[in-house]
Amino acid sequence: MTHKVQRNAPCPCGSGLKYKKCCMLKVKDERNCRHDHRDGVQHALVWLNQHYRPQIDQWVEQAWFQGMSEAQRHGVATADAQIRAIHDVNVLELLLGEGRFSDMEGEATPLQLVLEHAEDIGLKDNQVQYLRQLPEYPLRLFRVQKCTAGEGFTVVDALTDDTYDIRDAMASRMFEAGEVLGLRVIQVLGAWETSGAIYYIPEAYHEAVVDEVKACESESISLVLAQCWLRLVAAHV
Repeated sequence: MTHKVQRNAPCPCGSGLKYKKCCMLKVKDERNCRHDHRDGVQHALVWLNQHYRPQIDQWVEQAWFQGMSEAQRHGVATADAQIRAIHDVNVLELLLGEGRFSDMEGEATPLQLVLEHAEDIGLKDNQVQYLRQLPEYPLRLFRVQKCTAGEGFTVVDALTDDTYDIRDAMASRMFEAGEVLGLRVIQVLGAWETSGAIYYIPEAYHEAVVDEVKACESESISLVLAQCWLRLVAAHV
C-alpha cells in the first residue's frame, strides 16, 4: 500500500508544484464529477419507480431472480441488513444499465425511457452522457491488485488481465488486495470510475465463479455474474 500524498508535498506528477496546487485539484474535480453522476442515477431510478413500478417488479421477478428457488429467494430476503442494502443498489443499477421491459412495445429499456424524459427528470448534460455509457461497460469480474485507503485502488480483469486504476476515496476503504469483485468500470473524461454496484465474491468461491463467468456468452456476463452472487447471498456465505 502506498502512502497518501500530503497537501504541501511536491506533486508526484513532477510539475514542481505542491500537491494541493496541482493533482489534488484534479482528484477533487473527479470526486465531484463522480458524485454528480451517481446523483443522476438516483434521479433516474426515482423517476422509473414512480412511472414504471409494475414493469420493474416484473423484471426483478423474471430476470433478476430467474431460476432461483423459493428457498433461495428466502435466503436473499433474510440476508444481513448490510448485504441487503448492497443487493438493492445492485439490482437497480443492473436494471438501469442493462434491464429490458419485455412486455412493452418495442421492448423498451428503462434507460431509453429515462433518456427520452431526461429534461422532465431534471438530468444535466453530463449526467445524460454518463447514463448513455452504462450499457457500453457491462459488469466484469475483477481482482483487487492494490488499494490506497482514502485515494483509490487498482483492479485487474479476471478474464482479460486488463488493469484499471480507479480514484475513489470511499471504495478504497472497502476493498483489500486479493479480493474478487463484480464491478461496472466506466471511463469518463479519461479516468476510470465505478457505477456503485459491488458484487463481493468470498475467497472460497473465487475459482468457481471465475470459471462460470468464463463459460458464459459475453452478452450475458452481467446477469450470470449477478446470479452467481445472488446464490452466495441466498446461502448466507
